[in-house]
Amino acid sequence: MHCTLYILLAACAVPPTTTASGPDPTVFLATRVAELLTQNALTDAALQVNAATPELPTTLTPMAATLALPADAAGATITALPQPMVSATPATPCADQACVSGAEHFWLERPAPAGYVNYPARTYAYGSTLQGLREPHHGVEFENPSGTPVIAAAPGTVIVAGDDTTTAYGPATNFYGRLVVVQLEQTEEGQPVLNLYAHMQSVNATVGQHVKAGDFLGTVGQTGVAIGPHLHFEVRIGRNDYLSTRNPELWLKPLLYNNRPWGVIAGRVVDTQGNLVASYPVVIRPIAIDYDDVRSKYLTTYADETLNGDDALQENFAIGDMPAGTYTVSVSTTTLYRQTVTVTSGHISWVTFVVSPPPPTETPTP
Repeated sequence: MHCTLYILLAACAVPPTTTASGPDPTVFLATRVAELLTQNALTDAALQVNAATPELPTTLTPMAATLALPADAAGATITALPQPMVSATPATPCADQACVSGAEHFWLERPAPAGYVNYPARTYAYGSTLQGLREPHHGVEFENPSGTPVIAAAPGTVIVAGDDTTTAYGPATNFYGRLVVVQLEQTEEGQPVLNLYAHMQSVNATVGQHVKAGDFLGTVGQTGVAIGPHLHFEVRIGRNDYLSTRNPELWLKPLLYNNRPWGVIAGRVVDTQGNLVASYPVVIRPIAIDYDDVRSKYLTTYADETLNGDDALQENFAIGDMPAGTYTVSVSTTTLYRQTVTVTSGHISWVTFVVSPPPPTETPTP
């Protein structure tokens, strides 16, 4: 992301209203949505995101081949939310690698065809807030130019196809712009699994249409609250609801390298009372990996507003497309905590940190 974009956002940012336990989620979202809707009215030139320089080679492909794109479908329509289902009560978090391996569900192909940027952007990952400058992110972004094909990630039925001018599929109407929601054929522990595709330039799917992986849904755009053209992609479990998302990086099939899938690193950072620690930096450094690019990865634990860990894992950080090999994973509070993990092809590598967060900073009385 360009520095000019960062400066623009910083200038517009307003600290969220807080409560004794931290930021108030309702006020936080309402404030940020209002700010971002205002920012979205600025010129495309001022907010253009450069999607031309990928972090990974574009020759990397998902496990399954991309299917042919069909001709454009009829005009898009909008439909109301389906009757919601109650989400399952979260299970006990996974404590070991055997539990984690049993909870893997890499069902989804990439929603962008091979030859385009088909991996999530690292600048605004699931659960992050760009250091408080944005609303907590409920999906991942695939940064591609306007007009890039958007394709279905898995077989299912289209339940929403159009825009969100009258129905809020996010925290407000006009937030996702043109969008498609597909309810998958496959369920997770009896609960529906849904994929949301948003900020689209055009929608070429219709409600009730059955799609298979690779079918054409529309094109990448910049509609709704979007800074630069990109596809916003979500996984929702149980109901088509903004509060029911999960981290897509735990659902996307890892990319292939030398005909072998990469893996995922995920874990939990908790305090000494077992409470999840929100928005803490996590640094992942390669030691010895099966790949030439040895850059470190920087992410944060999920923000504490409106986000969810996987029902089985209950992680609060995860990153996909990690080459096989050995890494250090570090979390820093007033103390540096570090562990070594080994990523194996096509699997999640799990790590847990128990940390003593620094005491809260007192705000002086005026």
